[in-house]
Amino acid sequence: MMVVLMLMLIFAGVAAVMYVDNTTRAGRRALKSAEVPALPRLTGQEAEAGTAAGLTLPLLLSLPEPARTRAWALLSGVTDALKAGGGDTRTAFLLAQTRDSYLPDTLRAYAHLTPAARQTLERQGQAPEVLLDEQLALLEDGVREALRHDHAAADRLLTQGRFLRERFGAESAGSGLRQKP
Repeated sequence: MMVVLMLMLIFAGVAAVMYVDNTTRAGRRALKSAEVPALPRLTGQEAEAGTAAGLTLPLLLSLPEPARTRAWALLSGVTDALKAGGGDTRTAFLLAQTRDSYLPDTLRAYAHLTPAARQTLERQGQAPEVLLDEQLALLEDGVREALRHDHAAADRLLTQGRFLRERFGAESAGSGLRQKP
């Protein structure tokens, strides 16, 4: 009986030592990740949106000032609109494409300009910063227009019209209101 108690005591001691060791290691890992001074931390959804979009903070920060503010405002507005939802599928698709493809591609194209490419554009009378500003304005206008239109309501009206034409036939379509005899 005494041997069994001694073995249980030894196993309990080993388990306790392993538990403390694992807890200490986890604490060290947490401290290491917390000590690394990083760029401003984003919330989970903002980080997902930024990485899904291929947009990184260094890419946004590499832009010249007026474009940086416009790009950040555009990305924030699109992300907020997607989070709010409530729009139709076409608008949501356009917003997601803007966030995931259109805006990142535009910013990358500007960021990857070589000095020779810049000189070529300037010789043609097109400053790269002006071109970037025009492209951001096009994206902003497109997003604003998409948010202004309620495609779902228009689709519902068109669908209802098609249903009524099918249901009541073409003979009553376009004849206006019927008068009582």
